[in-house]
Amino acid sequence: MAKKTYQNKNRDLDVLFRDIETWFTEQGYQTQTNRTDGAWFLQAAKTEMWRKAVGASRAFNVLIQGQTNDFSVELSTGEWASNLAAGGIAAVLTGGATLLISGFTAGWSKKIESDLWNFIDQKVMFGEKAKSTQELVVMKAQSTLEEKLKQLQDAYEQGFIDEVAYNTKKLEMEGQMQASKQNANTEEKLMKLKGLLDAGILSQGEFEMKKAELMRESSNSELDAQISKLNAAVAAGVLTQEEYESKKAAIEKQSELATKIKQLENARDAGIITHEEFEKKKLGLLV
Repeated sequence: MAKKTYQNKNRDLDVLFRDIETWFTEQGYQTQTNRTDGAWFLQAAKTEMWRKAVGASRAFNVLIQGQTNDFSVELSTGEWASNLAAGGIAAVLTGGATLLISGFTAGWSKKIESDLWNFIDQKVMFGEKAKSTQELVVMKAQSTLEEKLKQLQDAYEQGFIDEVAYNTKKLEMEGQMQASKQNANTEEKLMKLKGLLDAGILSQGEFEMKKAELMRESSNSELDAQISKLNAAVAAGVLTQEEYESKKAAIEKQSELATKIKQLENARDAGIITHEEFEKKKLGLLV
């Protein structure tokens, strides 16, 4: 049995497992798989006729265990399980696994093992990284949006809603998606900043300054997205030019107010102003 351990690689183990299965399939192997919590197991073997011809009745076993930043990969050979899904991983491994076989199949097995390790090392080094929580949220929202847009398109084509209602709802959905992406991106950057603060790489003052810059960027991006949405509404005939100008002015005013309040919050959190001073200044902005 051969085993390698990988740490701090941030790899998506589902993707790695599928890549290994595809590698075997493309070389003419039949495969079967089983997955449990924190473990991925695959068996791969040539066709029964080929195994009989060369006297190789055993199959390759690939076992991945662990998590994205700390996992191991084991390669071995063992008897082809008649029902891997029912028997489970343990039943196969307890039946005996080895990479020591003789004759023609020994050289063939070593060649496949070497090629497979090269493939796995390349995938671990350059393959797909594990998705962050924020990325998963955005992907789920994107999938939901695409389904809703399809339903909206169907409703329009079947005459259940008119063109104005269709364009209005479409713009609203796309705006929500843009906001979701922006929020997820900002949250991920804030988490990285917090990690730098916790590690002592950034001081509290540097953290607060970078955080304020990030929030300003986020605010500007949100403002641009909202104005872009208004421009699209005018182009689609949903808004008149007068309505556009009115809504744009209101959005810009609200954005400016939000930015000023955020600056006050950062000053309060950094100890530049007291809580009482913050409340007084905030009230002055709101009245």
